[in-house]
Amino acid sequence: MSRSVMLPELGLLFDAVPVTARRADYRVAILDDNVLGKPTFSSRQKSEKHLYELYGLDPALALFRVLRRFATEDPASLPLLALTCAFCRDPQLRASFDLIETIKPGEVLTRAQMVACLETVFPERFSPVMLASLATRLGITWAATGHLKGSAKRTRTLPVATPAACTYAMFAGYLLGLRGELLVSSVFTPLVGAAPSTILSHLAVGSRNGWLRLRHGGGVTEIDFSGLLLPDEEALLNGTH
Repeated sequence: MSRSVMLPELGLLFDAVPVTARRADYRVAILDDNVLGKPTFSSRQKSEKHLYELYGLDPALALFRVLRRFATEDPASLPLLALTCAFCRDPQLRASFDLIETIKPGEVLTRAQMVACLETVFPERFSPVMLASLATRLGITWAATGHLKGSAKRTRTLPVATPAACTYAMFAGYLLGLRGELLVSSVFTPLVGAAPSTILSHLAVGSRNGWLRLRHGGGVTEIDFSGLLLPDEEALLNGTH
């Protein structure tokens, strides 16, 4: 979380690089072509490093490949798509959501609360200065994704869940091995600001878009994302690799 989730940079990168790009293409775009408009080469290197840490920037990674596809098909969903991907890859962001979940809409979240949360989860890992800086960047991130609003004072809000964001959140849980009702009731549901019923409604839209196969009825929920996976990935998930 050294630079929040870097949504402006991610948007610029996706605008400049085709959806079929490989890992090396993203590096060239940032370092050589300077599509992010950074003033120095060292700042380009830092940006590339942070974006790689947060998102992977490699279509060989299912989590990134589907993020890129959905961001192309529904650009307005990018904040929540990026959040879900970064949530899976960044431990400080995951820890901070435990606090975000406890704040009711309309209530104020202070930086001191975030600092205390981080210190509890990562005792003696960060200096007081680093904790304060990290708490500030986390506040910026959660504001960018619609979970908070305001700058001097952060107030809890709910993000606007979309079919693409909800489908991608469920896909992330699917990669972790969650299935059926366990998936719909997992942490990925409140992460995108949705209720389970909303998730199922948006998954139905995703099913019509060809993103997944959904069967829901008679007390049974089956969600199948195998169409988004490569054969080796599917075999690995099914234990047949």
